[in-house]
Amino acid sequence: MSFHHANIQITRRAPRVSLAMALAVLMLVLASSAALCSDEFKDEIEMGKEGAAEVAKQSKFITDEKLVKRVQSIGDRLAKVALEKEVPASYGSSKIAPFNYTFQIVDDKDINAFSLPAGYIYVNKGLLDYVQSDDELAGVIAHEIAHASHHHVMQLVKQQNKQMLALAIAVLAGYALGGGEAVGELAYGANLVRIAKMSAYGQDAERDADRTAVEYMMLGKFNPVGMLTFMERLARDEVRKPYIDWGIFRTHPPSYERAKLISRQIEKNGIKVNRRLVTSFLTVTLKPDDEKDPKSVEILVAGTPIIKLADSGKVKAKARAEEVAKKLDAAFLAGAQMRDVKTSITGKFVQIKDEIIIEPTSDDADLAGATIQKITGDAAKALRKVLWQEQLDASY
Repeated sequence: MSFHHANIQITRRAPRVSLAMALAVLMLVLASSAALCSDEFKDEIEMGKEGAAEVAKQSKFITDEKLVKRVQSIGDRLAKVALEKEVPASYGSSKIAPFNYTFQIVDDKDINAFSLPAGYIYVNKGLLDYVQSDDELAGVIAHEIAHASHHHVMQLVKQQNKQMLALAIAVLAGYALGGGEAVGELAYGANLVRIAKMSAYGQDAERDADRTAVEYMMLGKFNPVGMLTFMERLARDEVRKPYIDWGIFRTHPPSYERAKLISRQIEKNGIKVNRRLVTSFLTVTLKPDDEKDPKSVEILVAGTPIIKLADSGKVKAKARAEEVAKKLDAAFLAGAQMRDVKTSITGKFVQIKDEIIIEPTSDDADLAGATIQKITGDAAKALRKVLWQEQLDASY
């Protein structure tokens, strides 16, 4: 599941292709095809081992116990599903293989994850910093497990071998017809067609991995909405970057397209989409003026200041703020929207639907140097702004 593509440049000048080279390509393809037919799991496991050894040479791994345990526990839970439940594959093969799934964290800031044949799964540190919940992380890991469990790489290799065989035959046919420079052009054109077809195969593999990941998450008792919110946020962030049309080199469907497919898969399974259960955007935090003996506590939602509460009567600021935070959490999980936030006719409290959430006192007004109506109105506006931003972020 790669989110960053390599910058591939094409040289339009056709290379000269020798007959010996063409024959060598043909022999290599035939030998490779024969090897893959011998024992699919054995070859797959061997390929994975070789790839893992290469990754180990080129990468630095995170060993932080807490992070490793998080990735490992989520991965093990999903791998157990993949090893026990056969989910029909739309690409590759759904035949269950006795892979020993492993999970490692690569010390890389890019938002990425990838897998090798036979269940070697790698998650970048940058991705761990990007996800907002275990459910979002589970969506990424489930996707990578699906690539391995549905033998996508082996399917890609088989398809590639077919394309390479066609290329070699086309080149040899050119020589038989007495081609010279034209053979070079033929090889170039045939290679572009092969790449275009392989890109399509890659997109089919990605769609199958997304669909299968939703099933694995459900069976593993994770909320698949986490996969949706992750992809939605990725799609939104991609929009903010310069657009690059990768053409025939595009191996992944656009993130917005994948998000729609995931959404349909979730809907098909009858799961209600509640993004607040799997993201941290509407997290309520409290900021005391003094950690040991706070006289006032500021309430923030998604980092946005809502209101600052003071000690009032016999009730401490901390206790008052915690009560408001509890009410806000409940309202958000119940599906509160921007239109649900209102102030009373007197302007003395903020309510969400029919629930009074914030009821400032004269002590809070004195702390702010404003009227109760003013700080109440400001709190309501801040809450509406946060809810509006959440709705905006969910679009792409």
